[in-house]
Amino acid sequence: MSNAEPEVSVAAAIARLRAAMATVANGDVSAIKQLYSQTADATSFYGWGGYEKGAAAVAKRWDWAGSHFKGGTVRYENVSTVATPEMFYVTDIETFENQRVAGVDGVTGWSNRVTHIFRREAGEWRLLHRHGNRLEAQHEPAAKLAR
Repeated sequence: MSNAEPEVSVAAAIARLRAAMATVANGDVSAIKQLYSQTADATSFYGWGGYEKGAAAVAKRWDWAGSHFKGGTVRYENVSTVATPEMFYVTDIETFENQRVAGVDGVTGWSNRVTHIFRREAGEWRLLHRHGNRLEAQHEPAAKLAR
């Protein structure tokens, strides 16, 4: 981008996202729900399967996810960030560490590959879509497909 101001606001939106996900890791989903677009085209593809479309469905699913997180940390390794004046996306490796999850004894951890898409709404960046799934090593397709 040629204008530094949108880049600064993109960085601020990414910081808000990461701060929100830090609270998700501890069971508090209020910040991620506030960051999300409140529109009918808001979507999310979840690492624990399924997807949701529409602000109400996305919020309900975040409530469900938050009920499973009992404490831990999350960190990010940025893969790419691409921005236009109206939209941007960020791809990251998202790693949950020292995580306590309902129904799991002790602590656990995992990495996801995630894409977050933001849209400018009323002059502010809102999260429009999250796609997260478990990071796996590259493998031959036949190794995962049933015959």
